[in-house]
Amino acid sequence: MKIPSFSCKQGCHECCGLVPFTTAERDRVAASRPMEQWEPFVDGSWVPAAALASFKCPFVGEAGCSIYEHRPMVCRLFGAVDHPMMKCPMGSAPEKLLTEAQSRELLRRAA
Repeated sequence: MKIPSFSCKQGCHECCGLVPFTTAERDRVAASRPMEQWEPFVDGSWVPAAALASFKCPFVGEAGCSIYEHRPMVCRLFGAVDHPMMKCPMGSAPEKLLTEAQSRELLRRAA
């Protein structure tokens, strides 16, 4: 199943908050960023310790996401799912959104 693509507003990072990572996603990022500290989160997920203090993703900067190729599935889905908590606050979206069931399947596969 392919996640529909769309364009974000340039320079916007409104969705880059306290993002949960699966263990596999955390391990991929940790391989390239071994100094990052991680904390257990909800339902077996992980968050960067810095995000707990700021409620912002520590991997986003002025140039955008520094782990873009390894970003978690929830980041890949944000804005592309028909669910109130997954809608872009700036109104960006693809023409056709994924259903919640489709997004849950993708999240399950990412675990």
